[in-house]
Amino acid sequence: MFSEIIDAILEKKRLFDYDLKTLEMHIANFISNDNLKTTAPFILKKGKRLRATLYFNFWRGNNKISDEIKYKTIALIEIIHFASMLHDDVVDNNFMRREEASFMKKYGGKISIILGDFIIILAIKEFRKLHNDNPIVRNLFLRECSATAYGAFLEQQLNINSTFAQYVRSASLKTGSLFKLPCFLANYLSTGNFPSAKKIAIWGLCIGIIFQAQNDFNCYKFTRFEDSEDYVQKNITLPIIILRDYFDFDLKKFELQNQSNYDEIKDLIFSKKFKRIVESLLNKYLTVIHKFRTPRRMI
Repeated sequence: MFSEIIDAILEKKRLFDYDLKTLEMHIANFISNDNLKTTAPFILKKGKRLRATLYFNFWRGNNKISDEIKYKTIALIEIIHFASMLHDDVVDNNFMRREEASFMKKYGGKISIILGDFIIILAIKEFRKLHNDNPIVRNLFLRECSATAYGAFLEQQLNINSTFAQYVRSASLKTGSLFKLPCFLANYLSTGNFPSAKKIAIWGLCIGIIFQAQNDFNCYKFTRFEDSEDYVQKNITLPIIILRDYFDFDLKKFELQNQSNYDEIKDLIFSKKFKRIVESLLNKYLTVIHKFRTPRRMI
């Protein structure tokens, strides 16, 4: 649905090859802690590094900011994101991550939860060492980390009666917070221009919501209904809310799971009508959505 937007950002990765390699060195250094070595095969499987790409894109150069601060800042955000995935996999009973066995599958849910908490505490401690003399940066980091956890809680509260606005709120906190944070910090740390950084932060927040929505759509791309995590677990996500509100869809077909019902849901989700409705709805909530229309203007 929004894959062209995500792809436009990923196209920028090639411009930051050195920066991304340096980032991986800082992440590897963080997990060299004896207590974290078991995470290495999982956290160093890089994923998209969308947040880091946005961060490096909005960095404008600043001789007063050391390389250690520049790279360690985004490394710690990526590490927080990894810790949140450890928790997500337990909540979602997810045995696969990036097409391989998840950390939970190998070590179990209890270890995943405890280690995720431990990583978050260590990352916050390290971040405060870097930015304790800058209350704007320090407090924003703490707030957005808290927002991510609260958003995950709100997501679990979504039910068959939840509204589109409630979905957007949970997505903006759970996913949007860790997109907003690197966009703001890159611009603010490198320029000191708070109004400019705030505008870029809003842009990053919108990207985060769209990224979450795209993930929700992708859960209905599978051929077999058993492979769709959201369908099997009956998770109330954006596609189901829209089917309920705009297609008068009988949600018993969502509750009573079989291949025929799944195929019907899948066909509707990837129809032209569905796409038009989604774009219209998001236009009401994402005030800068018009900037996403042309990939060249995205970054």
